[in-house]
Amino acid sequence: MKWAIFWRKDNDGLVGRRHCLIVARNVLTSEVKCFVSNRVPGERGVTLRRLLRIAFGRWSVESCFRQAKEELGLDHYEVRGWRCLHRHFYLTQLSHLFCARMRQKFAAATPGDEPEQLTVEQVRRAMNAWLVAATGRLSMTERLQRELTKQKYYQRRNAQARKSHTKTRKHRLKALDIDADRIKICVPKTTS
Repeated sequence: MKWAIFWRKDNDGLVGRRHCLIVARNVLTSEVKCFVSNRVPGERGVTLRRLLRIAFGRWSVESCFRQAKEELGLDHYEVRGWRCLHRHFYLTQLSHLFCARMRQKFAAATPGDEPEQLTVEQVRRAMNAWLVAATGRLSMTERLQRELTKQKYYQRRNAQARKSHTKTRKHRLKALDIDADRIKICVPKTTS
């Protein structure tokens, strides 16, 4: 990993404030990623570790928007004004927040070593099953039972895949002489 300070010019050709270019390589895939930051390590208490955590944390934000588009219809809007667009965006994000909170609630309530993680899609499907059953097209018990059977199947598959991916990644890191259990975590601690 390397980083350097540089100055960008504005539209008038004058030098603006300092920026930082960070070049980091993934030790597993040898993929090189470049990031530009308007913060510089050592300036106002910003550390290089914090900049890297923010840069690599971008994936979770992109994942959030992808889920909102694919699962909750963020990209299915036909509006003619900003107010309508904002309403649609707020409604989609509120739905996403609801699904995420339900996912958290059920993950925390599951006893055992590894809770079976619900995905946002699974929460959305469960809500859809409930809504269809509430409209009376199928008996509520029948529809919810079908959905519950599907959910359990996918949870088992997800748990097996997570276990396999973790094992594979640890094996690949070990081949590079990296002890995965001794790596410091860059995720900030959250207080509840």
